[in-house]
Amino acid sequence: MDNQKSLEIISQMIADTSNQIERNSGKYFIAWGYTTIAVSIFEYFVMCLHLNPILIWAWWLIPVIGGVATIILARNESPTPKSYVDRSISAVWAVFGTSSLYAFVAAVVYSTSMFYLIVLLMGMGTVITGAICQHRKLTLCGAIAMLLSLIFPIKHIALKDIGAEALQSNSEWLIYSDIIIFAVIFLVMMVIPGHIMNCKSKKSLC
Repeated sequence: MDNQKSLEIISQMIADTSNQIERNSGKYFIAWGYTTIAVSIFEYFVMCLHLNPILIWAWWLIPVIGGVATIILARNESPTPKSYVDRSISAVWAVFGTSSLYAFVAAVVYSTSMFYLIVLLMGMGTVITGAICQHRKLTLCGAIAMLLSLIFPIKHIALKDIGAEALQSNSEWLIYSDIIIFAVIFLVMMVIPGHIMNCKSKKSLC
């Protein structure tokens, strides 16, 4: 085997690995993204319509549904050896996923912004994943999400300056708009890049 043939084989292996990572990562991003958006919209109506307060715990459906979807998607993957990049991405999301659960508990206990903490952490995980995969659009979407996370503290300060009496005269959509903003950010951060990655990997297979 000459040097040219060796380089072609190596290049093809790298391309195949890149396509596999994009295809696998894309579907996980889509599953978690749509799950988060669906639960967020449900919780928004729970708050606005003053439904049973126990339904506020439906936020825990995100890790439950997302976790089950991850297991199902992983089982449906072709049995190929896990590369170093695959293991690195799995480790990144294991850390950031666990950190998000801690952030949720901290938000409840210390009355901090759950949305700000989770978006910031998920944005960081998305940026790191994009950097590992060398996927610029994914990295950009993660960076945009991190920047958009600043909306929550800014909105909190703005509403605090308005005052409680002024807030009572406004419709509840303004008070609970954090939930919709949270859903939109996940659309930008996970759903859109997930579909882009899937589309790109499908084109490479044609």
